Amino acid sequence: MDIRFDNKVALITGGTSGIGLAFAELAGSLGAKVAVCGTNPNKLSKALEELRGKGITAYGETCDVSDSAALQAFADRTQAELGPIDIWVSNAGVYPQHSIIDTTEEVWDRTVDTNLKSVYLGARIGYQAMKERGGVMLLASSFAALFPSVGSGVYAATKSAISSMVRTLAAELAPYGIRVNGYIPGVIDTEMNQALIAERGEQLLAPIALRTFGHAEDVAWAMAFLASDYARYITGTCLEISGGKMGVQNPSKAWQDKETRG
Repeated sequence: MDIRFDNKVALITGGTSGIGLAFAELAGSLGAKVAVCGTNPNKLSKALEELRGKGITAYGETCDVSDSAALQAFADRTQAELGPIDIWVSNAGVYPQHSIIDTTEEVWDRTVDTNLKSVYLGARIGYQAMKERGGVMLLASSFAALFPSVGSGVYAATKSAISSMVRTLAAELAPYGIRVNGYIPGVIDTEMNQALIAERGEQLLAPIALRTFGHAEDVAWAMAFLASDYARYITGTCLEISGGKMGVQNPSKAWQDKETRG
C-alpha cells in the first residue's frame, strides 16, 4: 500500500502539536501541502519551522476555531496560499479535568465551543470548500465517547456528539463526493495526556491489551489511511486507535499466561 497525497491540500485545526502536528508531518511527507492552526503563537512558529525544515510546504496562523469568521478567514487564506482544500481535519480540542457538577459555566462554554462548535463550523466551511471537487473530512472523537470517565464528563459529552455527527455528515455530504470519518484515540502519549500518564500510568495501562500507550504517529497513520483513496468506500465510521483498550475485562491475564507458559 503506497499512500500518497501529491497535489492535495490538508487543513488541520489544532495542528501545532500532538496528533494534529503528527498528521501534518505525515501528510506532508506523503506529498500534501498542509495548513495548521492553533492558539499559541510560539507553538505555531515552532510547528511551521519543523514542517518546513522537513521540506513540507506549510502555511499556518493562530485562530480561534470557535469563531466562524476567524475559521473562515483561515480557510480562505489557506486556499489563497496553497490551493483548494482536499482534506479537512477538525482536530482542535481541550481536555478539562472536572466532574460535571464542578464544571463552571465558563469551562463548559470553552469546552463545547472548542471541541464541538468548531467541528460544526468546520463542516460547514469545509463543505463549501470541497463541494465542487469532493474531498475528505476527519473529525476527532475520543475513547471517552465510548466509555466516559468520572472527572471528564463534559469532554466525553462533546466527543460523543462528534461521533454522532460523523454518521450524519457522512450521509449529508455523500452526494458531493465528500467522505466523513472520525478517529478515536485511546491513551496517546501527547502533551495533553502527559500529566495523567505521570499520575496514573499503571492504572491507565491496565485495560489496554497491548500494554503500552500510543504515540501521535500511530493515530496519524490511521488518519492517513482514512484520508486516502484506499478508504474510498469508508464513510460514516469512527476508527478506534486504542491498543485494544477495554476490548475485554482482563487483558492482563494474557500477559500472565505468557509468563506461565515460558
